[in-house]
Amino acid sequence: MSVILFFKLEIVLVYEVVILSLVFNVKTNMMDNVDLDIISDVESKCFNGNSLSFDEINYYLNYIVYKVRCMLVLKKESNINNYNFNFMCDTAQSIIARYFDDLNIVYKPVETQKAITNDILGHSFLLADFMVDGENRSYIIDPTYNQFFDVDRCQENNFKVINNVVVKTPDLGYFALKENENVQGVIKDLIRCGFTELSCDSAKIYGDLFYKTKTGNINYFNSKLEMSGDIYIKGFKNSPFKLTYTKEELDAMNMLLSPIYKNNLKIKK
Repeated sequence: MSVILFFKLEIVLVYEVVILSLVFNVKTNMMDNVDLDIISDVESKCFNGNSLSFDEINYYLNYIVYKVRCMLVLKKESNINNYNFNFMCDTAQSIIARYFDDLNIVYKPVETQKAITNDILGHSFLLADFMVDGENRSYIIDPTYNQFFDVDRCQENNFKVINNVVVKTPDLGYFALKENENVQGVIKDLIRCGFTELSCDSAKIYGDLFYKTKTGNINYFNSKLEMSGDIYIKGFKNSPFKLTYTKEELDAMNMLLSPIYKNNLKIKK
């Protein structure tokens, strides 16, 4: 039996991010003994436009998110057991995007204030397209999503209202705790894994939490702010954006993720 079928067994949940445990009981995925042959094979398939299996794409995206999280923690010289990745989203986005450039993977950088509205919490993430089981599928990739679930920033007292105008809101965790169990399940998986398949449902869950941080003359405590998943997807895909770091800048920062398959790469024209 192929080793890829056992990828879940190789993702060992060995540490808990303390910040997250205060909002949700979530442990962050850590990959132990990564099978680099599998990663190289998946990279080769991506580079050549071949289809992946469902197991392969999940193993691969878990690997990418884990590697990026490790890089960010080392950069900050912090303990990975309690690191919340504050203000590192644009760095994570650039690391993954420049890595995808080498593998001909189609991606779209997204920034929430340009994709949804400019008066919400700003955050950077990626959409990426893969051929999976013969179909083109898109994924939200967001390794630093957990930064918005710090219990101290997810309390109602973080709302600041002056003359009926909201000037500050809690972070996403405040609004997530008000959602039903199914929605919370999607949110917890995204915190844990740092990626989720893009669909109308997942786009709505992801987008609504950011939309509820909107400031200005709006509904009391923002509870009614929402849009359809289709609208969010259009905003994600059509919004302008420029990556923060070039490949050379990341290399100088020792933050460059290189393909294992790199010795065989010849970038397509």
